[in-house]
Amino acid sequence: MSDLALLGGTPSRRQRPWPAWPQYDERTEGELIAALRSRRWAVSWPTDGSPSRERRFAEEFARYNDVAHCVSVDHGSSALVVALEALDIGPGDEVIVPVMTWVAPVTAVLRVGALPVVVDVDPETGCLTPEAIREATSARTKAVIVVHLACTVADVDGIREVVDEAGISLIEDCAQAHGAQWRGRKVGTFGALGVFSFQMGKVLAGGEGGAVITSDPVLYRRAEQLRADSRRYADVDVPAGGSELVEDGEVMGGNYCMSELTAGVLLDQLPRLDQQHEHREKMAAVLEAGLAELGGLGPIPVPAEADVRSVYEYGIRFRPGTFGSVPVERVADAVAAELGMALWPPDLPLHRSVMFHPHTKRRFANVWTPEGRTRALGREYPGAERYRDTTLIFHHQALLGDAADMADIVAAVEKVRAQHESLS
Repeated sequence: MSDLALLGGTPSRRQRPWPAWPQYDERTEGELIAALRSRRWAVSWPTDGSPSRERRFAEEFARYNDVAHCVSVDHGSSALVVALEALDIGPGDEVIVPVMTWVAPVTAVLRVGALPVVVDVDPETGCLTPEAIREATSARTKAVIVVHLACTVADVDGIREVVDEAGISLIEDCAQAHGAQWRGRKVGTFGALGVFSFQMGKVLAGGEGGAVITSDPVLYRRAEQLRADSRRYADVDVPAGGSELVEDGEVMGGNYCMSELTAGVLLDQLPRLDQQHEHREKMAAVLEAGLAELGGLGPIPVPAEADVRSVYEYGIRFRPGTFGSVPVERVADAVAAELGMALWPPDLPLHRSVMFHPHTKRRFANVWTPEGRTRALGREYPGAERYRDTTLIFHHQALLGDAADMADIVAAVEKVRAQHESLS
């Protein structure tokens, strides 16, 4: 019988828990209770004379990213819709998106009536490349959504060069990259707009929530109204009992406002983010030193220009054949069983995902025609397939542990590699 835990053997990790996520303490509870007791649970409710927590968080998050403006929203998916509508993207337009991402970017493009053009990614990083953008651009292309994926950063310089040459807008999806930097500057600030998610698994967690950042005052004014039913913040201080939102109506919006309870949690969590990043980075260095000793395994590469990375999902890359012909799903299950911690391969590329099925909704019928589907998906995706088949992913909370935890991960991977034939 194999010694692998997946097959009945003894797990390689000793019995002790992994770090829990999200992290909170009495201070977090105090912020949440204060929001609760304020009886103002939404920005649309009469003010007590002080700025809403939603607005305060937006200002703090803008400051954190060294950008002029931020609009808080209820979800990262909403942030994508607001960003697209701020750029006035709609029917007849195309938006380029990477095939390796969560379904939210393509869904957002469809929701505004445009066509998502899904392109291949770099096989080592899983990120969009300048070459893929250039090949997919057409006269109808109005924007590119670049996703800074897992624990790395896309080629910002190369992508900016391509979109600038083509005269199209760049939206940075930073749902997995809070605080990451390119040449000393935060990601999310290189495009016309940057979008973020604060879902509870993210490195900045509020349960749910999102944000749109920009340096463009015109886009900011539109984004404010797009997320608050055509309302925006008043330009003057509002006395107690008044409304912080004024009806403007320059652009018709929807209701994507962040709750005051969520904003209270985020106001507590944001000051913790950089210290958590620093700890994860130290532990990632320990892990990577151990993986290097094994040979044939290493981290998802990070471009030299990305001088600060944000680890949402840590990725272990391995050479084809490292585990023989064992599928990556089986390898992930085997390592997970050794550690008592979830590991998985990256999400299926969008062209194989059951979540990307526009034909199941009548509202997309005018976009998702046979011609539209061919334009959206009529290409091969070898980079994405290779990336998925040779990458193991785990959640960032494990990197909040210590060096002994990192040694356990290395030992588990080594054990599975040594006994991979028993998995076949």
